Amino acid sequence: MSIPPPPPALLKLTRKAVSLFGNGSGNRRIFWQLPQCSISSNPYGGATGTYGLINCIAIQNGAVSAVVWFYIPPGGQGVLLGFQNGSYPSNPPFAATPWIYVGTNGYLYGGDYDGTINQVSTPISPGWHMAVIEEWAASTSGPYYVSLYLDGSLVGQISISELPSLFGFLGPFQYSYVGVGYGGWPATPGGTYFYFNSVISYIALYNRVLSPSEVVSIYQGSRVTNGLVAEYVGDNYDPSSVWIDDVGGNNANLVIPTSLPGVVDLVPTEFTSGINYELLARKIAEGIAGKPINIANLPINQYGNLNISVLDKWGYPYIDLNGIANNPLKNAFSVLSNASITSNGSSSNYGTGPYRNFLVTIYVGSVSGTSPSLTVYFNAYDSNSGRSIPLASVNITSAGAYYISVNNFPGNQFNISWVVGGTSPSFGSVYISVYESW
Repeated sequence: MSIPPPPPALLKLTRKAVSLFGNGSGNRRIFWQLPQCSISSNPYGGATGTYGLINCIAIQNGAVSAVVWFYIPPGGQGVLLGFQNGSYPSNPPFAATPWIYVGTNGYLYGGDYDGTINQVSTPISPGWHMAVIEEWAASTSGPYYVSLYLDGSLVGQISISELPSLFGFLGPFQYSYVGVGYGGWPATPGGTYFYFNSVISYIALYNRVLSPSEVVSIYQGSRVTNGLVAEYVGDNYDPSSVWIDDVGGNNANLVIPTSLPGVVDLVPTEFTSGINYELLARKIAEGIAGKPINIANLPINQYGNLNISVLDKWGYPYIDLNGIANNPLKNAFSVLSNASITSNGSSSNYGTGPYRNFLVTIYVGSVSGTSPSLTVYFNAYDSNSGRSIPLASVNITSAGAYYISVNNFPGNQFNISWVVGGTSPSFGSVYISVYESW
């Protein structure tokens, strides 16, 4: 199955490439069992005992909301999130609720059971989507409500007068599953498991009802943390290591358990066209910063390039940045040449070569104004999410020459930005160059 690039909003949430919780065809499928808790007292009058995570959140807090980003191809179908009182697959459940699923008829369904199936539904097209299901109790005696959103818009809301399964009717429901559920509901196969046959890339579970504006905010890529209980994010899948064969063979009937709370990565494969966020995180933790040095006595040449000598580990001159033999600098980018800076700005985005180390040289010929400052940033640009992420910077308050060094660059594009401070600041004869090496 060919999966198109995920939306930028999803990439902002996952901070990863396409992520998988369930993707399969034929007899190959992935699905998860979520963590469990013990309910010794149920204020809603439902059963007590061991419950899966979805029910745990609802019973303990009176509400639960689930955000699910997923991709469906033509003919995509299956349970996104559900709960049941029998374990997969050896113990078929006596009661099961496919809480939110894509039916065999091309509709998205969300709902619960109180002796009657209560659902909200809407047609859904192939492609990337974000669904949100919310269920809550108005009081310990009801009524109960279910809301369903698709791509940031409210599909509908229903009320349930009797105790629903989420709060303990026919419970306890020991098992909450991602990517699989038991059928028998509208547009599902009866008496068998209903697997989601495509991609689930992001799940966030909340202990409260999300507002419509918060749902829109998440759909636009903003991470809402108020009431966030668990967040699950995967990476690019590797069929050799994450496919689960539930039918037979050496890997029969495998279910991947997860822990609460946390971010779960199935396969540590990063973007090939964006930023390696794990490397970025390590670099931030290392405290990368610009390192200004006094090289004011080394003039620029007639081309605006700084004649800076790079010293080897013994302190002796090794190469000249302008091209002397053994120069390890493979690419050079002239960002600004004899420019004047009076306000904030940024360069265009530059594509990198196969090299990971950068040296940024900044020369400022004149400075004026009251308490002037110029902060120059070296940024990694993520083409997938459209964000620039500062990696290192240097602050300049007087004329002279400065540099920024960055090793093990985590991305494929970079840009330079600058922020000015003070009253009527002006920086003249500014030269900024970027040198890229292996």
